[in-house]
Amino acid sequence: MKLKTEMPSKWRINATVSEEVSKKLEAWAAQENRSVSSLVASILKEAVKSHDEGVYLHSQNFPNSHKD
Repeated sequence: MKLKTEMPSKWRINATVSEEVSKKLEAWAAQENRSVSSLVASILKEAVKSHDEGVYLHSQNFPNSHKD
């Protein structure tokens, strides 16, 4: 019998950010009365939507975007 493997409906992603970014995310989330995880998920959702619409958030406007 072959088992069907399904993709999870939600994914967990780990990211490493600087202390400064972490503190800013915490403050932003507190202002919106939500968790940092929920805030970051919303930010990523909007970034993917923008990318799908042809608005690219990564460009020369973000030098060294591969670094914190």
